[in-house]
Amino acid sequence: MIGTRSDIARLQSDFYRDCYHMVLKWLMVECIIILLLIVGIIYFVVTHPSPHYYATTSTGQIIPMIPMR
Repeated sequence: MIGTRSDIARLQSDFYRDCYHMVLKWLMVECIIILLLIVGIIYFVVTHPSPHYYATTSTGQIIPMIPMR
């Protein structure tokens, strides 16, 4: 037999407590990963260099276009 009702209740309580702590740890790890990804996206958006445009003539010569300010 497994034991008395108090032993069963204690085992269930321990099981649920341990599972709760495991899920809480995974949730914290996932939150940290999400924050790192958000910081990475913001970094790449802010530091993204402006595109360089080029024009071609009818003879095939490539001329860099200088943006007007």
